[in-house]
Amino acid sequence: MFVQKKNSPKQIFQKLRGLIKPPNVMVKEISPGIKILRDVHIPMRDGSYLSANIYLPAQAGTFPPLLSLHPARKDVVCKDGYMHIQLRFARQPGNITFSNETSFEAPDPDFWAVNGYVVINIDKKGFGLSPKGDHPQAFFDEEEIQNLYDAVEWAGVQPWSNGNVGLLGVSYLAINQYKVAAMNPPHLKAICPWEGVSDLYKDWFYPGGVREDGFTPFFSGRIQQFGYAIDLREEQAKREIRDDWWKSFVADFGKITVPMLNCISFASQMMHTRGSARVYERAASKHKWLYTHRGGEWTAYYSTEVNALMLKFFDYFLKGIENGMPEHPKVCLEIREFGDKVKEVRYGDHWPPENITWRSFYLNGRDRSLSVEPDIPDSASTFDLAKDSLRYSYVFDRDTEIIGPTKLMLYIELEGCEDANIFAGIQKFHHGKEVNFNGTYGFPNDIVTKTAMRVALRTVNEFESMPYSPEHDFDTLKPLKKNEVARLELQFEPSATFFRKGDELRLVLQGQYFISGLKINQPFTYKRSTEGQCTVHASTKYRSELSMPVIEK
Repeated sequence: MFVQKKNSPKQIFQKLRGLIKPPNVMVKEISPGIKILRDVHIPMRDGSYLSANIYLPAQAGTFPPLLSLHPARKDVVCKDGYMHIQLRFARQPGNITFSNETSFEAPDPDFWAVNGYVVINIDKKGFGLSPKGDHPQAFFDEEEIQNLYDAVEWAGVQPWSNGNVGLLGVSYLAINQYKVAAMNPPHLKAICPWEGVSDLYKDWFYPGGVREDGFTPFFSGRIQQFGYAIDLREEQAKREIRDDWWKSFVADFGKITVPMLNCISFASQMMHTRGSARVYERAASKHKWLYTHRGGEWTAYYSTEVNALMLKFFDYFLKGIENGMPEHPKVCLEIREFGDKVKEVRYGDHWPPENITWRSFYLNGRDRSLSVEPDIPDSASTFDLAKDSLRYSYVFDRDTEIIGPTKLMLYIELEGCEDANIFAGIQKFHHGKEVNFNGTYGFPNDIVTKTAMRVALRTVNEFESMPYSPEHDFDTLKPLKKNEVARLELQFEPSATFFRKGDELRLVLQGQYFISGLKINQPFTYKRSTEGQCTVHASTKYRSELSMPVIEK
């Protein structure tokens, strides 16, 4: 059984030291002259209100408002010795600087106010200083979206507003932008959802139909400490298929027409990565841009480079400044060779890139290779779902980039069980040594890309799928019968990785997740298979294959 390697003693020391004081986070005083209005009540259509902190530029005039609505409590900021607990546990690869009025994953009021914007940080209903209401609050539901819609329209008519409102923020503060944007509030002129799932079931709680068991209970418990909320873990546990409740949180992406600057992090796999890609690919916005990276989630967001890009975007669409944004390349693509080494940053206008070639690699069970030739000998390779794995290898004969979503077609048979969770991962080896990459929340020992599939939820929605991108409804359980051979179609999380000639790519199949939830700052873990055997068939009849988007040099 393959489990990603442990943190080194040096990494463990750095993590433990970071719990006391993150060494790469610098918090500065907010600039003098910025006017702060605290606990401003924004009226809602139902007669209630939301509490907001408003940061106004020092100079007189009217300015574009930038809104963020979240449950992390707007008044919890890094000052007087306090540091966001997430920054203590999830040490970022890179330095972060923001002001002491910055709420968690929210825009830095100092940067934006200095550059002529009004920043509005809003407590979600039932959290912080916003009233509870008469029932525990759900997340991303119609009430929350209506509240954010009302806040947008309120901000658009205030005396300090120029009437052009934007939405901005990371993760949770990105997710609730989608449905609001699909409603097209009259004063909403641009959005910047920076890394956020777009389908709660598919991206977070049950990727591939496999239940997430690490971050979800942590988040659910923590969020209930913050405010008056439903128990997300309880809802997850009783809703194993993607029913109407799960579907209700998904935006109609085709109705998003507002200009959008989006981000795909190749590090936030089985969380933000595929969800961010889905929004960019399906939004109907005429003007949309995509930034990609595999660094730290917050390192990238607060970086000088990203701040400059976001400022250029909002300056054009919210201030009307002719700065060349329409001509700015639509896609910024970061390609990594090693975890700490960017091979190249490339600019273009298409995602996935238009110059990729979809190339098939066929699983050869005889010698455990990935063959570029479709004529392979018939084989049936079996592994114990509870403790073993299968590995298939390919050594590149030329320099090659793999950029975009990778698809895996498997023909499998189960013995000793009628259902199982199958995990598939891709590793990179250079000179025989595994190459590790940044993972979710700064975890340093991740693999190239990964995915999962619950066998009983394998049915593909042919109407919504593309040849390289299978989509599943996850609404019908179909356990395998004895001696039945089933076809599984899995989509790996998008990535952008450079392989030199002689580098090895290794496909791993097993019944448990690749990273232990006990590892420092790696909260995600998934329900594992505990019994039975899985046989992978590879033949001319059962053509198990890996389809990868490649650019060969």
